[in-house]
Amino acid sequence: MKDINRIFLTKTIVDLMGREYNMPFIKFLFDDETLNSFNEYLDDADEVNRSKILQSINYLRQIKNDKDNGVDDIYITVHDSKRFFHLLEKLVSAYSAKEGHSLINHYNFIRSIWLRMGVSDIDNVERFLEKQITFIYNESNFSTHRDVKKIDDEKTLIYYVSENEDWFETNKNIFFSLVSNNDDIYENSYEYDFPAIHFALARINGKKTCFIYGIQNLPCCHSHDEDTKNNLQDIRKKLRNKNVSADLIIGMSLFLDYLYDSGVTEIEIPTLQVFNYQYHECLSKSISDCVSGYTDEDIAEIEDLMKCGCLCDKVTDYLHTMSMVERFVDKEDLISYNKSERFIDLFMELMEKNSNIELICEPFIQGENMKIRINGKSNLLDDYKTKKRTL
Repeated sequence: MKDINRIFLTKTIVDLMGREYNMPFIKFLFDDETLNSFNEYLDDADEVNRSKILQSINYLRQIKNDKDNGVDDIYITVHDSKRFFHLLEKLVSAYSAKEGHSLINHYNFIRSIWLRMGVSDIDNVERFLEKQITFIYNESNFSTHRDVKKIDDEKTLIYYVSENEDWFETNKNIFFSLVSNNDDIYENSYEYDFPAIHFALARINGKKTCFIYGIQNLPCCHSHDEDTKNNLQDIRKKLRNKNVSADLIIGMSLFLDYLYDSGVTEIEIPTLQVFNYQYHECLSKSISDCVSGYTDEDIAEIEDLMKCGCLCDKVTDYLHTMSMVERFVDKEDLISYNKSERFIDLFMELMEKNSNIELICEPFIQGENMKIRINGKSNLLDDYKTKKRTL
């Protein structure tokens, strides 16, 4: 356990208190006894790590003083530090052993995972860690890819599961595609990709439960055959809420059908990730500051390099920064809306269209999370035809 404690003090807290990772608002609250116990890690630390440990201890003491003085911040209160570090170590071990963990190292993983926390998670961080461990243990329930059903002689519906790159929402995402039939899945011609769904599996009160954190178009979801896209407009016209696209409706319907076939009927939709807005606010400012660092001369030089077809580091860095501007600058309100109100609207639309989806817990009224139960399938693609496509 000493190793994870040292990592937490020399890396995680140091990262959080700085501005580089846009997360200074994540503040852990430890009691005095635990804060005093951290001094034991100074004894065998080298000069660099000793400085970091002292810096972290002083920072954590300041957080506690701020809380005692009535500072109105959001605090992650560690009620049982021994259990907290035991669970954190167990979580890191499970993460390190899983396939695909190399996408981010465990230092980044420990720093980022708190962005997933909902209101009840803030109140009980130990239970939050237990749930994250369960998510990893249940990943084997989904194979990487599989045919779901043959639509007709020419088309098959498949799904593909992949690792989320940053783990800010949850471990995995899944997307469904219509493909032309082929014996080898890797040689299939992708015709239409539906948006990816961020999800995780756990066992809650003895029942297999799927947590769905979001749905969005990822770079992997790039194939959009125009004929199929046009036929989706019929669904769009029937939607009560025009902010919910046909692609979102179909993608989520396919996922709920797959869950039902897999024996998973209990669904929880977290509707509020506590730190989400602040993170994107900080990220927006950070990207804006980066853009302001480019002079007119820099931009002119980059444009000349691009005209010559040069993709040196200076060009690729600039293009990456500008893509981040498009995605995140001044988008914190939109992102928050997409993760909450629009996400709830999506499931409300699904319940309008499918009587087999039952609302168990209404968010913000009966509980923090939206809870639904699947009592049957939508079979949304059963009427798909090769020559006359109707969805």
